[in-house]
Amino acid sequence: MSNFRRNFRRALDEAGVATTDGCIGIAATGGLNEEIFRQMIESLPEGTWEFVTHPGYNDAELDQVQTRLRESREMELSVLTSENTKRVLQREQVQLISYRELQGR
Repeated sequence: MSNFRRNFRRALDEAGVATTDGCIGIAATGGLNEEIFRQMIESLPEGTWEFVTHPGYNDAELDQVQTRLRESREMELSVLTSENTKRVLQREQVQLISYRELQGR
């Protein structure tokens, strides 16, 4: 673990800020599909991880925002709500939680 990360983690702990062990999914931004999702979940280390994604609808409201993530939002929504994804999460014993539940972990 780098000195920066160790010092940052210590500062968070001392301030009582609850956070995850890290985040995954950033490299898949704009290209997430069920196979990539499955591979990430199957190789996930023990701990509490934030999955970074941008699910949503490519609609008139999104047209008002400057972003390269348009079509990919619907694909990510589809991946995250699919039955295959639910099976992968169950098989890998991944528990979905909110930030509210981080306190005390």
